[in-house]
Amino acid sequence: MAAEGIRIIGNDCRRFKKSLPTSIGYWTAVFEISLKNCTIIGSIPDELSSLKNLGSLHLGCNGLTGSLPSSLNLLPYLSCLDVSDNQLSGDFPALPNLEHLTMLDISRNCFTGPVPTVFSKSRKLWSINADHNLFNMIPASISQLTSVRRLCISGNQFSCEIPPEIWNMTALMTLKMSGCNIFGSLGGLGGLRNLSILDVSNNQLSGEFPSREISNMHGLLDLHVVGNQFSWSEVLDMSENEFKMTICMDREFQKTYVVREGFHKCREEHGVVPFTGGISDSEFEDDGEDESDDDDDNDNEEDWIF
Repeated sequence: MAAEGIRIIGNDCRRFKKSLPTSIGYWTAVFEISLKNCTIIGSIPDELSSLKNLGSLHLGCNGLTGSLPSSLNLLPYLSCLDVSDNQLSGDFPALPNLEHLTMLDISRNCFTGPVPTVFSKSRKLWSINADHNLFNMIPASISQLTSVRRLCISGNQFSCEIPPEIWNMTALMTLKMSGCNIFGSLGGLGGLRNLSILDVSNNQLSGEFPSREISNMHGLLDLHVVGNQFSWSEVLDMSENEFKMTICMDREFQKTYVVREGFHKCREEHGVVPFTGGISDSEFEDDGEDESDDDDDNDNEEDWIF
């Protein structure tokens, strides 16, 4: 399928300023479309659903409007869907036929209704980024996303309690729900034993902070709970955690935790002056890591570059 296909890649196409043509449906050999930051305008044409070999669709950072076509559900090999940083609106469509979907990024749009949960049961989907939309509900059906390891739904307009079903997503390693007006408690959080990043900052959460449950999360790297209304009766002891941690909480609770190392980014992320426990800042500096992506060359692939 993809080994003998065509890739359409936008290379510095910020002056493109055109809509996707309906004739795109004739490009049946295309298996990847990457047109990020190309100032594409207009709506996503239904004709995209004719590209049965399409595996990756990257349309982020454009000026796309309208709804996301439900006909994308007809793309049997689609594994990566990125329409982030556009102006797409309306309810997110059900995509139950995308058995190969692994990554979904719809952040920074204007989608409404419930957070999307209707996907294939193939259990390949591992990352959902729905940050900064207008979603108003976290449905109980979110517990069906048993393979998802990364869920980001910050900056939405929920105004609801955290549904208890979310604690059944035991594969979660990253859970970000900051600034989305959720309330209630974190009761049940202890079920997410694989968490490495938890951000529930700047909400209306209350009740007893689950210090004991979080203390048992020995792989936790980032904990952001600042800007809530928790009560604390137990010390949060992370001394058994083998990793360097980021802990960010309100000033009045900053002396209620014990950590081995506690580098934090509260100052720039939340405007909170952190408690360092008398340990010098030099001990908390992040080690820089170089990241590089290796592209596999394939003589049978043809790239169309704008």
